[in-house]
Amino acid sequence: MRKIIPLNFNWFVAPFKEVHLNQVDTSAFDSVSIPHYGIEVPMNHFNEKVFQTVLTYVKQIHIDESWEGRALKLRFEGVAHEARVYVNSEFVSEHRGGYTPFEVDISNQCKYGEHNEVMVIVDSKEDTSIPPFGGVVDYLGYSGIYREVSLLVLNKQNIKTVFVQTDGSPDIKVDVSLSQNNGEIEVTVVKDKKIVAHVEDIKVLDNTVSVPIQINNPTLWGLDHPVMYEVIIKYLANDKVIDEVTQKFGIRSAIFKEDGFYLNGEKIKLLGLNRHQSFPYVGYAMPKSAQYEDADILKYDLGLNIVRTSHYPQSKHFLNRCDEIGLLVFEEIPGWQNIGNDQWQELSSQNLRDMIINDRNHPSIVLWGVRINESPDNHDFYFKTNGIARALDPTRQTGGVRNIEHSEFLEDVYTFNDFTHRGNNQALQEKKKVSNKVPYLVTEFNGHMFPTKRYDDEMHRLDHALRHLNVINEMLTPDNNISGCIGWVMNDYNTHQEFGSGDRVCYHGVLDMFRIPKLAGQAYAAQHSKTPVLEVSSTMNIGEYAAGELSSVYVFTNTDYIKLYKNEQYVGTFKPNHKTYMNLPHPPIVIDDFIGETLKENEQMSAKDAEIAKSILRAIGKYGNHLPLKIKLKVVYILKKYKLTYDQGVKMFYKYMSGWGTDKTSYRFEGYVKGELVKTVYKENNETFDYTLDVKSKELHIEDTYDVTRCIISKVNQKQEVIPYSFDPVTIKVTGSIELIGPNQVSLQSGVIAFWVKTKSKGKGKITITAGDQTLSEEVVVS
Repeated sequence: MRKIIPLNFNWFVAPFKEVHLNQVDTSAFDSVSIPHYGIEVPMNHFNEKVFQTVLTYVKQIHIDESWEGRALKLRFEGVAHEARVYVNSEFVSEHRGGYTPFEVDISNQCKYGEHNEVMVIVDSKEDTSIPPFGGVVDYLGYSGIYREVSLLVLNKQNIKTVFVQTDGSPDIKVDVSLSQNNGEIEVTVVKDKKIVAHVEDIKVLDNTVSVPIQINNPTLWGLDHPVMYEVIIKYLANDKVIDEVTQKFGIRSAIFKEDGFYLNGEKIKLLGLNRHQSFPYVGYAMPKSAQYEDADILKYDLGLNIVRTSHYPQSKHFLNRCDEIGLLVFEEIPGWQNIGNDQWQELSSQNLRDMIINDRNHPSIVLWGVRINESPDNHDFYFKTNGIARALDPTRQTGGVRNIEHSEFLEDVYTFNDFTHRGNNQALQEKKKVSNKVPYLVTEFNGHMFPTKRYDDEMHRLDHALRHLNVINEMLTPDNNISGCIGWVMNDYNTHQEFGSGDRVCYHGVLDMFRIPKLAGQAYAAQHSKTPVLEVSSTMNIGEYAAGELSSVYVFTNTDYIKLYKNEQYVGTFKPNHKTYMNLPHPPIVIDDFIGETLKENEQMSAKDAEIAKSILRAIGKYGNHLPLKIKLKVVYILKKYKLTYDQGVKMFYKYMSGWGTDKTSYRFEGYVKGELVKTVYKENNETFDYTLDVKSKELHIEDTYDVTRCIISKVNQKQEVIPYSFDPVTIKVTGSIELIGPNQVSLQSGVIAFWVKTKSKGKGKITITAGDQTLSEEVVVS
């Protein structure tokens, strides 16, 4: 029977030297665990060439004497970007490409019953013959053995691959690839630990066996109920089980048609974001829990139903989590605009083969990306990639992301990056102006059209959020034959010098690099109804606005309506703006009246005169002393009727419009669903200043490798509202069974910053932060 042995602890790494090929002294090496980042990356302001280097990784592994005569394979889930593998100083194999798993047979190089030295020379330079490199690339390739490593101990007669083909019907087909063409296989399908189908005595006459199976009344995998099955394949020789593989899968139909996307026969509008797999300081090197959290953020925090793995295949853990929670995936091959020479294209084709063979059992994946992102047409190359995909997986359609209207269409779905929207124009191009009557999906929008930092001014951040909602609203128009749209991008990311804001960061995300939402992230979150969302676009400080004119405030919420109170006095009730955003599930609420009935109540004005007075106050805010004649006449009318002096009129303006001269101005926003108060937000003068520490998981688990958790530091006021534009320095101290990822001194970014800690041993760990005169601590348990 097969063994899978994780090999992620007790590695040693150092810059490569030629002497390592003959003899390695690890006393000068650093001890590390996998996933490993190779070279630590500053958050910003660095030269990306520092980690385009060559590293030597070394590990001692014990090879049991009883394994002699079996097939021993090292499996690497991801190495950036060229790996040369040695065992006991003997070269075994080379792999070129940083985004797909590969296996190396080391059976002949091992010394059985002894410790063996595995050495991996990792070349992370941007080799122009390896995709995605060769042209400019708007992301970094990073370095290191950044995904997990394992040792496979197999019989020579073994199962190579399993592929379960489903189309949503009771009939499935299990394709099994074998190392030899003899023996028998046995297939069992299990759901919730109960056998639902079983076939045995299947003779192996070829290296590939296809087994048709019928499952009565199958439970379909879907967005809300992502039901998973397991197929257990046993390989027998002489009535003895010599290998066994368990493969998870889901039963569902997923098809893009000319009029939209259908999951299990139901037409669904797709809304998602692109995702880069990078993290601050460590690049791609994050274990299972961080990959899971990203999927959870997309599904549960942002309320999305699809993600595009831009622009390369991503971690198996991320895909597994997408399967588990019902998040659809568009997975694509590595690349960015550039198509290299024949050697480059052959390696790209191999990337495609590896991606599909590794990931085709994931029910979450509904589309294969077989074209280099935003590349020009290339008939021969893309005719080949489409052929590869359809041969390896006839159950899924292909897409090819381009930014060209009416380009050569060889795929099944016309996937298009639409950057039409500039804030005040049409949100999306009409489909007919981009493609013919074929399935159509928008795969990027916004992004570089309006980079936004979390600490930009309020109007900039609001514009960013509205641009996203404008596109989503247009996409959701019924009967426009657009399957959906996938925004650019989930989170900010490090990039090359040609891109970003000059500091090696692209601020295109709806979250920042630390997965903290910008206002646009809250706008996405408000479109789902799982938990109450109420995000006010303003701090209600007029000094944030030109000429002190705060004319309207947007509230991103999934509540039915909002009640606004100013200084504890009811102002009015406001409802979603369905007129402008008629297609959104939850349009933003626009509050453009901060006076409401207060003039009538406080100044004893008639309803008509109160409206006149409001129009005067708004005009003063807009025009200052240069009032139009019509407004001046209204001023005379109000002053005369209510026997007010000019100074009293000025004080009224300060009282109701600017708040100048008042001890305190406070606003309370109450969100209601079905008449019940579900969420309250306060905006008022900051009187107290405190810090909070939120540790996302206080129970960490060392399994195949180390575990991590994200920790968020916030500066808040007396109502626990984050205080923006706070950039306080914070010192982080970590002790016990955990260690800090990144620097121990950081600064808040507009009131919030995050960091990760990782496990190093079982036991207890303590996280302590010091900011200003406050010290906070949290304890975690590592098992």
